[in-house]
Amino acid sequence: MSTSFWNTIKYSPALLGASLLVANSAYGAPSLEESSTETKVAPQELTVAQATGESNSEILQQINIYNNQGTDVDSIDQVTSVSQLRDVSPGDWAYEALRSLVERYGCIAGYPNRTFRGNRATTRYEFAAGLNACLNQIERLIAASTADFITREDLETLQRLIQEFEAELATLGARVDNLEGRVAFLEDH
Repeated sequence: MSTSFWNTIKYSPALLGASLLVANSAYGAPSLEESSTETKVAPQELTVAQATGESNSEILQQINIYNNQGTDVDSIDQVTSVSQLRDVSPGDWAYEALRSLVERYGCIAGYPNRTFRGNRATTRYEFAAGLNACLNQIERLIAASTADFITREDLETLQRLIQEFEAELATLGARVDNLEGRVAFLEDH
């Protein structure tokens, strides 16, 4: 009983595919006898549905508004701590992520009425605007932190100085090794 069941399951996809192939070829094959009945189509007026959504320019303006909301640093309503958001509690599942975005990066501002509305569904446009604001803020932080790094000119100057004083550095290294050996001898005796 079980082997016949497994054989049925094993061969059923092949049988299904073969039956679809045969049915498809029979459907597409030309008929040998021509049909003498003619069908007449009554002319009908077609109405095309007009799009009722916002135009692309309106959507792009909305994205720019969302994007500019996150970069307005001088605003009085700027949220600097997640505790300022009335509808966010430490028990929320994304509390730590939201706290990091608000306090560390400053790229999530919330709504003007001090709410975050975390349970509301977000649109792809809102997500794109928020992500863009966060990435812009991270780029600013990286640019500010790497401003004091060593430049290529500094590295080239260091390499040139090392090459100029290579002999003196080797002599000093040998003298230090000699002195360490003498100190070790004195400590042992």
